[in-house]
Amino acid sequence: MSDYKTLKAQIAELEKQAEEARKKELKEAVQKIHDIMREYGLEPKDLGLSTAKLSGKDKSKPVTAPKYRDPASGKTWTGRGKPPLWMADAIKAGKQDDYLIDKAAATGSKPANGGKSATKSGGKTPARKTAK
Repeated sequence: MSDYKTLKAQIAELEKQAEEARKKELKEAVQKIHDIMREYGLEPKDLGLSTAKLSGKDKSKPVTAPKYRDPASGKTWTGRGKPPLWMADAIKAGKQDDYLIDKAAATGSKPANGGKSATKSGGKTPARKTAK
């Protein structure tokens, strides 16, 4: 019977050979698909595929505009998720408003409608009635 180190070396060699064989076969499969598509004039959409799926990019997520900018580095942060170190330090110091890109939102300047709410009730939500 073989010892452990020999078996591990054989496994590693077999895994390497398997990966090389997979890459070769994958390349051949892609070529066959391209040939068939050219022969029949098929496009990815004819197969129910979109270019987003083919490129691996998910275009369904909206891009969030950055809310904060570090004046020293120019790096930005959207305000979502874990803050970067420069922002974490600013938050600890209570200076996060200094990093706002749109300072009007933080200074309390009135919006174009004079600060009035667009709702009839002035933005207040009516109290819920409980069932008796």
